Amino acid sequence: MTWLEQLKFWVLLTLTIPSTICSILIFIYFYQQQRKISIYHHLTLLLTIGSFLQLTINFPFIMAYYHRGTVIRASSSFCLWWNWWEYSINGLLLFVMAWGSIERHILVFNRAALATRRNKLLFHILPMVVVCFYPGIFYFAVMILNTCTNQWNYDAVFCQIPCYLTAQQALATYDFIGNVVFPVSAIAIANGSLIFRIVWQKRHHQIVWRRQYKLTRQLVLIAVVYMAFWFPLTINGLITTFAPTSVLTSIQVNFFFFLLFMIPDLLPFTLLACLSNFTTTIFKKQPRSIVPMH
Repeated sequence: MTWLEQLKFWVLLTLTIPSTICSILIFIYFYQQQRKISIYHHLTLLLTIGSFLQLTINFPFIMAYYHRGTVIRASSSFCLWWNWWEYSINGLLLFVMAWGSIERHILVFNRAALATRRNKLLFHILPMVVVCFYPGIFYFAVMILNTCTNQWNYDAVFCQIPCYLTAQQALATYDFIGNVVFPVSAIAIANGSLIFRIVWQKRHHQIVWRRQYKLTRQLVLIAVVYMAFWFPLTINGLITTFAPTSVLTSIQVNFFFFLLFMIPDLLPFTLLACLSNFTTTIFKKQPRSIVPMH
C-alpha cells in the first residue's frame, strides 16, 4: 500500500463517520417534521438518501481497498456489481442535482405552475423519478448486459474500469458527454442564471426578497460542493478525450476520480446547514426567554 492510498484511506475514514451520523440526523429531522415536508424539501431528501447509500454501502469497500491495497473480493461478479453501483449512485446524485437546479427556477419564480396535482406530477414527481432511475438503468445496460469482455485488475480500485469505456468508444463518449458534461453544465448554468435573476429582480423590486433569497442560497451552497469536485474531472476529461496524454490520464485516475468521493462526505453537512430549525427539532432546544425580575 502506497502513502497516497494510506492518505486516501484516512481522509475517507475521517469524513465518512461524521457524515454518516449527520445523514442519520437529517433523516430524524425529516421524520419529526414529516407533516411539514413540502415540495421544497424533496431535493434535500433525495440527495441525503443518495449520499447515505454511498457512505454505508460503497465507501466501506473503497476504504477496505485503500487499507489492503487489493479489492476485498477478487471476483468478476463483485467487480461488475461494484462498478455498476458506483457509476449509478454518482449518476443519481448528479442528475438529481441537475434537475433540482433547473426546477428551482420554477419554485422561485413561478410556484403557481406546480399548484395543480397534474402539473406537480408532470413537472416535479415524474422528472425526479426519471433522473433517479435513469443512471441505474443505463449502467445496467452498458455494464451488465454488454457483451464486451471485462479485464479486471484486482489490485486497482473498482478493479480498473468496465470494458465499454475502452472497447466501445462511441458509447464511452456518449457516457461522458451525456452523463457527466451535460448535468455538470446544467448545474453551473442553472445556478448561475438563478443568481443573476434574483439580483436583477431585486433591483427592480419585483419579488419578495427574503424568501426567494433563502431558496436560492440553499441551492447555491449545495451547487458549490458539486462544482468544486466535478468541474476539475469534467474539464480534464474533455481535454483527455480530444488530446489524451499519460500525465492527464494519471491525474484523472489518481486524483480527480477520488475527489468525487468528497461529495457524499461533505454533502450531508451542507444539506444540514440548509435546514431551518434543525437544532430545535433534533435536540428539542427552545429559545431562551428572559423572565423579568420582580
